[in-house]
Parts: sequence; C-alpha cells; structure tokens
Amino acid sequence: MQKNKSIIVLAGLKIKHQFCEEFVKRATDVVFLTRKEEGCIRYDLVRDVLDSDIFYFIEEYKDDETFQKHRVMPYMNPFREFREQVVAEYFGVSTLEQIAHR
Repeated sequence: MQKNKSIIVLAGLKIKHQFCEEFVKRATDVVFLTRKEEGCIRYDLVRDVLDSDIFYFIEEYKDDETFQKHRVMPYMNPFREFREQVVAEYFGVSTLEQIAHR
C-alpha cells in the first residue's frame, strides 16, 4: 500500500439473530465516535436487505497511519470483545486502496 493513498476497509459479519438490536446500538456508538477521528473520511454500518443478520462496515481513512490509529482507539477493544460474543460468522476484512473516484 502506498502511504499517501486513502485506505478503504470492508468488513462483513453475520450476527446471531437474538443480538442484532444490541449489535446495532453498540456499533452505532462506534460509528459516531470513529467519524470524529482525525483522518476518518467515511465510516458506515450497512445491513443486508435480504438477510437482516448480515452487516458490513465500510470505512475510509486518509492513509494507513490514520487507519492504524483507529484500530487502537480506546472504544475499539470493548466493542471487539462484545462482537466476539455475538458473531455467528465472519465474512472477512478487505483492506483496499482507492484507485479512481469522482
């Protein structure tokens, strides 16, 4: 990855159905906190329209350094611990470089 390019992260997961409401609440808190981070361009939580237990985080940071800082923010570990308890399946995390945009 080139240091000056924005970094886009796509992370997908399926949540155990009974925990979806709590997941949305806690994930939304993380979304709002992350959007305040310097260098965060985009941080969204989206839900699959065909399977409401499936969620994706779409994240964009100005560079890899900003992304690495996000990963160690104090609210991330508690969220990760919660997430580990409620995930039914991980679809993986892709870290991408933006090639072209408007």
